[in-house]
Amino acid sequence: MNDPGPAHPRSLGAALDTLGSLENDVLKGAVLKAALDLDLFTVVAGGRHGLGEIAESTLCDMRGMQILLDALCPLGLLAKSGRGYSLTPVSDAFLVRGKPTYYGTWMLQAGLGWKARGRAAECIRTGKPVGFDASGSEADEIWASDVAPHLLIWPESAERAREMWRMVGVGRGTYPGVRVLDVACGSGVNGFVLAQDDRKARVTSLDLNPKVLDVAARVAKAMGVDKQISLRRADALTGELGREGFDVVFFGRILYYFQPDQVAVMLRRAYEALKPGGLLVISSYIVDEERCRAETALLVAFQLLVFAPWSRVYTFDEYKGMLEAQGFTDAKQYGDALVAARKGGPKATGGRA
Repeated sequence: MNDPGPAHPRSLGAALDTLGSLENDVLKGAVLKAALDLDLFTVVAGGRHGLGEIAESTLCDMRGMQILLDALCPLGLLAKSGRGYSLTPVSDAFLVRGKPTYYGTWMLQAGLGWKARGRAAECIRTGKPVGFDASGSEADEIWASDVAPHLLIWPESAERAREMWRMVGVGRGTYPGVRVLDVACGSGVNGFVLAQDDRKARVTSLDLNPKVLDVAARVAKAMGVDKQISLRRADALTGELGREGFDVVFFGRILYYFQPDQVAVMLRRAYEALKPGGLLVISSYIVDEERCRAETALLVAFQLLVFAPWSRVYTFDEYKGMLEAQGFTDAKQYGDALVAARKGGPKATGGRA
């Protein structure tokens, strides 16, 4: 084999730019984490806008606080004027503690969970989690914070959900009066849009976290579908799903928290819950078959390792194999984050069983 020789200086320069970009992203995260640790946005929301009063309220050094406040401005998290500093729409909506849409708990514990991420090498060595137990009750508040923004952004989420259902062929024209089971529903928007578009549709939304279900109930009311929705507290792995009662079973971003034998159990129970010809839909990060190109999915796999080292982000072929093992047919991938498969038998047409 010929020696290709040293890399071209320009290619090395581009690589160095990549490292610099990663460093810059870390710095942005550090700025946001410092502001959240100091509860800075809540202080500003309380009417303190001048540098001196903000520093005094947070018990901070004046110079350090000015550097932090200024750094938050180009990130779109604060605005600066002659009157001092003020919140922007995004910080006002999601970063003020006490608001029902507060996202800070999720950001501090998971999104910016550096205490755990900084111990990722330890997790890799031992195979044991170093972050919060994502499946434990202590995570209830964190997961509720993750879905809380949907109280405001549900119209945008709804449009994305409608596009998802369009891709897999589910709508009022194809599944009139559809019966949907949404497992680990989160905000519930994915199922609720089908109820919005068809007043005869009914959605059963399951989640283990009661605080998440509280958010979902409020989202359902905001979307005007609360009378068509049944919210139930149930474990995705062991909760009762029933038999042949649903036209569609939907799994959002939940299956990658489980090992293949556990996923097989959930898929088997979903198969039993579907009517003959019913559709299973999985909306999840899907890694490429070689596990080297799908950046977002591979980074999610690393994130999960810290909090749930038993987790696995699956390829489409892996999903297809697990689905076929449970009796599903016609498994297809749509885009980079969607899989659908059908239970044997004539296509379910909606309405009551």
